[in-house]
Order: sequence, then C-alpha cells, then structure tokens
Amino acid sequence: MSRRTSRIAALAVTLAAVGAMSVTVAPASALSIKSVFKNWVLSGSLTPKKLGSAVNLPAGSTFNGEATAELPTFDGTVTGNVFVPPFTANVKVLGIVPTTIALTFEQVGSIEGTIHETPQEDCPNVEPGTNGSKCVTLSVPTKVKLGITEVGLLGLGVKMACETTEATTLDLSTDLSVGELFNEGSHFTGTTTIPSIKCAAGKGLGVFGGPVLTGLISGPDNAYALSITPPG
Repeated sequence: MSRRTSRIAALAVTLAAVGAMSVTVAPASALSIKSVFKNWVLSGSLTPKKLGSAVNLPAGSTFNGEATAELPTFDGTVTGNVFVPPFTANVKVLGIVPTTIALTFEQVGSIEGTIHETPQEDCPNVEPGTNGSKCVTLSVPTKVKLGITEVGLLGLGVKMACETTEATTLDLSTDLSVGELFNEGSHFTGTTTIPSIKCAAGKGLGVFGGPVLTGLISGPDNAYALSITPPG
C-alpha cells in the first residue's frame, strides 16, 4: 500500500468516527462524505428592533437535510428544509404594552448552502491536529415568510390574516470545525430586514392591519440568533 493510499484510508477511518456519515471512494482515490441531518433541533430567536422583544422559536422546530463534501478540502454543499410549527410569542408593544402574537414561520424555496475550507485561525477555540479540527465556513442562506394570525391585547384576541409582502432573508453563515458541524451543530447570529406586512380583508382590522403592523414590526437591523443542533 502506498503512503498516499495509507493516508487516505486513515482519514476515512477518522471521518467515520466524526458522525453519522458515509464515506465514498471515487475514481483516482478521491474521497467524498455525506452526512444526513434527521430532525436536528432548530432553536433561537428573532428580535424585531421596533419591538425590542425577542420572538423565540417554539419546541418542535426542526432542520432536515444532508451535507456532502469532497476530501481533503471539505468543500461541499448543504441542502435541507426547516419546519417551525405555528406558535404564540409574548412581546411588549412600544416597550410597555404586553401583547401576544400568533405567528407562522414558513420556509420559502429550498435551502442550498455551501461548505468551504477556511484558515485554521478562524476557529480559535479548536485545537489544531485533533480529530475533526479542520476549520470550515458554513453558509446556509434561508428565506422565510412570517405570518400573523392573531394579536392579543389586554386579554382580547383579534384574528388576523397577515403576512410579509416578501420573504425575510436570513444569511446564515459561521466558521466552525468539521467536528462541530457534524457532532455539535451550528450557531448563527446576524441581522435581517423584515419586509412590510399586508393583511387580508374580512379579519381583524382587515387591510388596515397591514400598515399598523408594518409600523410596529417591519424595517432593517432586526437581530437573530439561531442554532441547529443534534436531536436529544
């Protein structure tokens, strides 16, 4: 067995121990890996700047997908889908008025992300040379449409049929080690713009609800902090 073949075989054994991955030997001794993310937990929050209150994603939110990467660079792709069940958030309008909002959070289009090798110094908390220590940049841009189905104020609930006029874009990107990506999960922070909101006639404030909610919620610089971690 040549020295190069021995190194590839050793690398394959190490990768198999990193997580639930399959290792494929392609022509010319190239290697690729595939990892399946089944019901990984999606958690975190979106904080509309105008409200100043975090809207936390509910229990039962998940990410399902898979990652494929070529070795030894670990450059590859990530595909998948997020699911968030309808939920209710408690916020304070104008910072003082307790309000409940029934929300939907639905993915628009498909998630087509990338994995690229990045300098080791971009992962300062990972000890070089350990299993799965190679540093990569994970990018999974995600588009979601936010819906509002009810607003509760002073104990009174008003049914609504409202949604953002276009998708909210979450440019999810982070630097992490291969071991973290496949074993511990990924964590993302950033800001996004919430588009204007439109409401259907016949419920709540009707079409007049759109300008009201737009004034209360929509705009730039809304912070998010999201995590995708293994189930259990």
